[in-house]
Amino acid sequence: MTTETPAIVDTVKPTADEFGPIVVKVGPGGGRTQRFTGRKVGESRQVTKKAVEVVRVFLTHKGNYVVQKQTAEWSAFSLPENWTRDWKNWRAMVGIGEQDWGDFTVEVVDSLEAVRDQVPPKVYLTIVDRVSHPLIQDLDI
Repeated sequence: MTTETPAIVDTVKPTADEFGPIVVKVGPGGGRTQRFTGRKVGESRQVTKKAVEVVRVFLTHKGNYVVQKQTAEWSAFSLPENWTRDWKNWRAMVGIGEQDWGDFTVEVVDSLEAVRDQVPPKVYLTIVDRVSHPLIQDLDI
């Protein structure tokens, strides 16, 4: 069995059945949305003492990349008054998981090289792999 190092393929136009409607939040507080046809190819989450930053990358039907950044500063998060009763739901209290608060930006770029500087190296390798290979590979074994 041989292994191949995947080449970075930047001109891949996946078939339409791999895509679906994507709606992303935009702006302060995520009060607006933008919609396009695409598929998610990567996500990065970084938690620091000051904020949570989530970067999501999507491949569009036209071959562009949408980079959505969500920054949620801890100082903007207010705990409910009765947080001690809700200690079982601590994940929601600290904003881990799919938090929907914070500020959102969306940038459209036309190459994987432009995505490289916006995500951690491991996430970039995942994105390259997902873009370079089919989502599902049927094995004739």
